[in-house]
Amino acid sequence: MAEPPSTWQVQQRPPLMTRRYEFASYAETRKFLDDLAVLSERTGYFPDLNFGKTHVNVSVAPREETLGETEYGFTAQVDALADKARG
Repeated sequence: MAEPPSTWQVQQRPPLMTRRYEFASYAETRKFLDDLAVLSERTGYFPDLNFGKTHVNVSVAPREETLGETEYGFTAQVDALADKARG
């Protein structure tokens, strides 16, 4: 079984993964959010978001009862989008 990215906080009860992303500018934040929207449409996986001018908090809950490979794979893709947005 895959492991969650070490950059994410994982809790078991209730099962949830969270991460806060910091960006240097609103343009970077917007790029990340736009790319995340495309990823969500493509995968059908829609995380909970909370964001401000230069930060985004992402929360991923499992589709099943526990966190697994689907969530771990999705969060790895989200990490890659953040790196891309930062240039």
